[in-house]
This record gives sequence, structure tokens and C-alpha cells, in this order.
Amino acid sequence: MVMITGTMLSGCGGGGDAGASSNPVPSANGPVFPFSRVQVGTFTFEADPSRSDRAIFHVRTAQPMICAVVWGPTEKFGHFNNSLNMDGTGLIRHDVYLPGAQSGVAYRFIVQGTTADGTLYRSPVGSFNITARSTGSEPGATTYGANLARSAHVTAFSSEYSASFAASNAIDDNPNTEWASKGDGNGAFITLDLGAPTRIAAVEFLTRSMADGTAITSTYSVTVDGAHTLGPFPAGTLVDPRPSAVSVTGRTLRFQVTASSGGNTGAIEIRVLAPPG
Repeated sequence: MVMITGTMLSGCGGGGDAGASSNPVPSANGPVFPFSRVQVGTFTFEADPSRSDRAIFHVRTAQPMICAVVWGPTEKFGHFNNSLNMDGTGLIRHDVYLPGAQSGVAYRFIVQGTTADGTLYRSPVGSFNITARSTGSEPGATTYGANLARSAHVTAFSSEYSASFAASNAIDDNPNTEWASKGDGNGAFITLDLGAPTRIAAVEFLTRSMADGTAITSTYSVTVDGAHTLGPFPAGTLVDPRPSAVSVTGRTLRFQVTASSGGNTGAIEIRVLAPPG
């Protein structure tokens, strides 16, 4: 995994000096507190392991909040991306996709977050760049082909929390949407139809999670054409997708949660990877 830590530049423009001291900074919308008050660990940026045309920002916060990253090649920024949330609730673990971030380019950024009581936190202006991920040159690395789930169809699922968290979100290749079941816990499942018997080299299940620690899938299984069950496999996350190698040909795949922290389990994304070439 390639991770680049963002560098903070205290005293820069764009409201960045809000994090230069421990005191709030007045603004038209009320005081802005330093993001460091709620930040746990460092800001990290990495190349997306599944796509070369975007990066992932990651940070943890001490309390649930909605977190956004404003970023761009200059301090005029130009891009705005925020963390996933469910019905307005905040998160503690923030994984934010940055579409269009290119390797080798220096970017400026500000991180801003809001808690449920409306308190606003903001970081100083920082800088980051990402390094293009290896395509399998490191020892023991495995490369895969196309994500077959992009053209698949959802034919069955255990439940949906709401229309905004539909099962189809699990295969839409959009990190800003997710499938959430309605309290299914370990009973959550989703079935994909690839359209024809297809060779499969690996599978991924990127778990969703809630701020209270629920909805996290630890392991899952895959049943091929209603006959052969593979796994259990470890579930992954946006920053660590954890592809599990398989060697099977099939058309329908039922992804079943086998161990979780309970609650509204589901997936940000499910991938079915073809062999390389």
C-alpha cells in the first residue's frame, strides 16, 4: 500500500490559519475550531488500488462528524469531496475519494468537518501528492483483469435500508454510494448475475461501517451458480480492498456475510475480477 502523509502549511490562505493555534477563528457563520482538536492520527493520501484516475484521503476523528476535503493544484482549490454518511449521521473513520487526482502533481488541500451540534472544525492549508501504484512489479504481486461486476445485474438481496442505499449501489463503481441492509447483520446477502458463464480470478467485498462500530463485515462467502460455496474471505475497505484469489467459472454469484459486527451490514463496492489479459 502506498500512503503519503499530507504536509500542513500553517498560516496559508483560504482560511488555513484556523489550525495554527488552539483558539477558534471568528467567521460569518460562527467560530471555526482547529481540526486538530478532533483529529486522530495523520492525514493520509494514497493512489486508489482499483483505479489509476483517483486518490483516497483517509483520517479518523475523535467524534462522529461529516468531513470534507477541498483540494486542487493551487490555493484556489476547485475540488470538493466529502465522506460517506448514512441519513445525516457522522462518521469516525473517513475515507474520501478524490476523483481526478494524478500522480506526481502537488496539490493543496483543506480538511473541514462538522459535528451534529453544528460545531465547525478546519485544518490549515496543506499539501499532498500521490505516487502511482505498482501494477504488479513487486515480488509476489498479483494482477487481475476487468471488474466484471460493473456490467452485472443484482437479482436478489436480503434487504435495503432505503432507496438511497439500494443493493445496486454495490456494483455502480461509485465510492460515494453504498448498499446497506436493514439490520440483517450476518444474514445479509446479495446475488449478482454476470449474464453468462465467466472465468473469475478474484473477488472483493468492501464493507460499509457505522460510527458506532456496527455494520462492519469481517468475512464473507461466495456461492457460484447455487452449487459451490467459496470462502470465507476477509472483507476489505476502500483503502485496503483485500482481493481474494479464486479459480472458477460461473454466472451467478451470491455474496453472503458470514461474520460481522451486526446491524445494517452491506457493501460500498463489490468487485468480481477477471483473469489478466
